[in-house]
Amino acid sequence: MSRTRRGFSLIELIIVILIASLFAAMVFTTISIRKPHEENVGIHQLKAMPMMAEAIDADLVCTEKCQTCFAMVNGKKVPVGSQMPPLKAYILDDGGSPVEVDFGRLEDRPVCLRFHFYPNGSTSQMILEAHDRFYFIPSYFGKIETFESLDAAAEHWQKYRSALDTMGTYY
Repeated sequence: MSRTRRGFSLIELIIVILIASLFAAMVFTTISIRKPHEENVGIHQLKAMPMMAEAIDADLVCTEKCQTCFAMVNGKKVPVGSQMPPLKAYILDDGGSPVEVDFGRLEDRPVCLRFHFYPNGSTSQMILEAHDRFYFIPSYFGKIETFESLDAAAEHWQKYRSALDTMGTYY
């Protein structure tokens, strides 16, 4: 009584389908990871945007209460994720007092942030207000720091400015 097999058993079919689905999941996961994503912008990530590091001339511009952000990289508009909260930006005047910055309008939309990346690696220096917190963004080195008040952030800016001014006196 010799029986010849004409097909696969149910267990063999299940194992083949399982292996094929695992392989497909690995391939599709790899493809979705390599797909270019828009960069999400957050206050603490402003200075570390990879697309800006390679640029000769670059600005991050946010409009519509910072809900729409894009980068102007070497004269070309590049979309950027819109994860920025509504902001107010401040700089210090000659007397060391904070003054709110008016970035004007772009394409008839109010600009809430214009952040410039310079070729030497430095960036715009400013204080940003969001969610009742104040963020000091240094121009050169250092991390973005968080403060509870505008006065505390402005005082830190003054200390930062003094430290940079006296760095050259050693040499």
